[in-house]
Amino acid sequence: MKTKSYLLMVAILMMALTGFSQKFNGGLLVGLSASQVDGDTQKGFDKLGMFSGAWVSTDFNKFIGAKIELYYIGKGAKLNSNGVEIFKSKLHYVEMPFLFTIKPAKKFQLDLGLAASYLISSKLYEQGALVPDELNDMHNYDLGAIGSGSYYFTPSLGFNIRMEYSLMPIKNNPNWFNYNISFGLAYQFNTKQEF
Repeated sequence: MKTKSYLLMVAILMMALTGFSQKFNGGLLVGLSASQVDGDTQKGFDKLGMFSGAWVSTDFNKFIGAKIELYYIGKGAKLNSNGVEIFKSKLHYVEMPFLFTIKPAKKFQLDLGLAASYLISSKLYEQGALVPDELNDMHNYDLGAIGSGSYYFTPSLGFNIRMEYSLMPIKNNPNWFNYNISFGLAYQFNTKQEF
């Protein structure tokens, strides 16, 4: 009896998901990230990284919707002087933004929201030497405000630019905050977007 009930629940869930999935769209993101860390005394978006991942979205109507993304992103900071590396931080995150989507015109899309991040690994270098792990007291989590804009060349392929800033310190004493600008491509699957 338990097996039949379990199979019935799985069948109902599968039918519900099949119908529910018709309201959702998905896609891929890939690009470059230019980062700095406010509070570490280094200035400028000199640390290049990459980001890549996927997203799923739904439209509430023709103009507004919601989106959830999941991707890897490299962040950090770097300072070189006369060809010598003075300082570098290499931060690797898995990030999940929760975004409110606005479509003000055909081909354009704006996303605003919050990004929850988990630090996969971090390395700090001073004068080219690796700082010992016990002195590398980065926080495991980050929460950032994120704004993103996309222009779609075709219904499936678009150019994306985004900015993100930490809402809480990623390291204390002194407080450090991630600040990055990213550029990349967005690819939509099975789009029904008017073009």
